[in-house]
Amino acid sequence: MAARAAFGRALVAAGGTMFALGGATMVVSMISMSVTRAVVDKQKKKLLVKCRTCDGTAKVTCGVCQGAQTLSYHPHAQAPVNAATPHTACAMCDASGLQVCLNCLGEGLAMPIEHILPQLQQPGQQQSA
Repeated sequence: MAARAAFGRALVAAGGTMFALGGATMVVSMISMSVTRAVVDKQKKKLLVKCRTCDGTAKVTCGVCQGAQTLSYHPHAQAPVNAATPHTACAMCDASGLQVCLNCLGEGLAMPIEHILPQLQQPGQQQSA
């Protein structure tokens, strides 16, 4: 009986140790990942330039309502002759006439094209080793 109790205490102690080590490993991993992310973001910001699509404003004209903020909408294919055409607020831009720029994702800064696409070779040129 005493052996069984000793085994139980040893098992609990080992489990607690493993739990503590696992938690410490998780904390160290989270800290190192946040430091790495901060360094990478800092390096990336050095390369960013003003977005050409939105001219750095982070917004573009809504592609659905074309900036009008409302849409002419009638639920049937052909409106009745004497019915006024109802207008509804544009759901795509929430009636603001603007959308978030998809090129810079609303930051106003984007990576230059030279860093995104590899430089195209001219026909007949050899690759340098």
